Amino acid sequence: FSFQPVIFWTPQLQRMSMMSFRPRCVEDWLEAVPNLLSDDWDTEVEKPQATLSYMACPWGGQLIRVAVAGICVSDAPVKKSHVLVRPETRAAFGTGSLLEHFAPGDAVVLRWADWGLLRLCSILFGDMAGPTFTTSARNLKTAPVLTYQRLRRDFPSPGDAAIALFHEGDDAQEGFLMSSPTVATENKFDLMGVFRMPDEKFTSWTSIHFQLLLDSACRASHWLLNGPRTREMRQADAEAYVVLTIQSCKRGLPLYPFVPTHGAMEPTVSIAAGEHLGLDKWIRFTPGQVGSEKFRLSEYIQLFLQNLGEALPIYYIMDGRKLVPYQCVVRREDWLRVRKRFVECFLLQKTAYRRANGGSTAPSLHEDVEPRFITERSPPAGLLRTGARAAGVRVVVRRTFVEVESEEESDDDVVPSGRQSQRPKTTTILPVEISVA
Repeated sequence: FSFQPVIFWTPQLQRMSMMSFRPRCVEDWLEAVPNLLSDDWDTEVEKPQATLSYMACPWGGQLIRVAVAGICVSDAPVKKSHVLVRPETRAAFGTGSLLEHFAPGDAVVLRWADWGLLRLCSILFGDMAGPTFTTSARNLKTAPVLTYQRLRRDFPSPGDAAIALFHEGDDAQEGFLMSSPTVATENKFDLMGVFRMPDEKFTSWTSIHFQLLLDSACRASHWLLNGPRTREMRQADAEAYVVLTIQSCKRGLPLYPFVPTHGAMEPTVSIAAGEHLGLDKWIRFTPGQVGSEKFRLSEYIQLFLQNLGEALPIYYIMDGRKLVPYQCVVRREDWLRVRKRFVECFLLQKTAYRRANGGSTAPSLHEDVEPRFITERSPPAGLLRTGARAAGVRVVVRRTFVEVESEEESDDDVVPSGRQSQRPKTTTILPVEISVA
């Protein structure tokens, strides 16, 4: 017999548990602060199109929320959730140094002052920028801030875009920035920033401080969405990645080049067509070869290129969402570097696949297609803005850069891209400007 103490879950214990929790992504923020998007905040300053409010922070201090409504955006993107660009794109335009890149929209950036609303709150509150930060313009350039930035699009409502920011250390701090299309208007957006403020600083501030903060936040919000190079950044952001998708694996998973190694499996099939490239032997891909239980295109292409001696970062997460297993995403500049060789070798894979399985069908690859994401559980109804539900933002899925290949087509034939009046039997990524002899 052993005595087990009974622990009663009191509000004090719950608060202690929350103080050790730090939000690291947009979903974390919505879980930790269920009323993050609600009106259940204490209003400190209110203006016709802007408010500054506050509430107790679950992990200590006070949360300050600045909300600016109805910001008119010049040349707003068709996809409303693309009004905010990815952190790696902003870094490429000189707003910081990209230190690590985990996936599209997920990066570590070294900045000398946080952008937009975060820069403003770094200057005024000080807490977010660390102990070396001061309000002088000179020190703004000599006190770097290392921030993890994670973008999430179309969440919690279609058309929304949110970025969770944090940096760790003795002065650990978190920030949340979100844009939403203004209800029933075109090219207008609401912007909201949330930051944590220590209790001692919050109590020392007067109403005039918060009024000045809100005025500055309004100007910073308009600059963030309509800055001098914002349109250029959005264009670069839209073209930064290539989404790939595989189809027609009707007779089993695709093959990849066989490289003899110690303990390697026997090749599945051999073809004479690949002898001149040293690619005459091919082996069928199985998820277990890369330690997975299910097929994922990113892992297949990674292994395919690896056996060609190519290294290429390939992602299965894009803007905070998991792609469906038959899709993956790569940086466009990386893809263009290996594309010609991959196409040439993938043609041989099709020949090997047909030889191994019989018939005329073989896996085909599309590029530059619309991303499709794994269906996720919808956020609680309380997190959805009423206006967003009423707006009914529609997401249009298009197929682009599709070439059509008939069952009788040889590996050397390429049909130009374009819309087809009939549904194709198989598809391929083969471009007309690349000849495969």
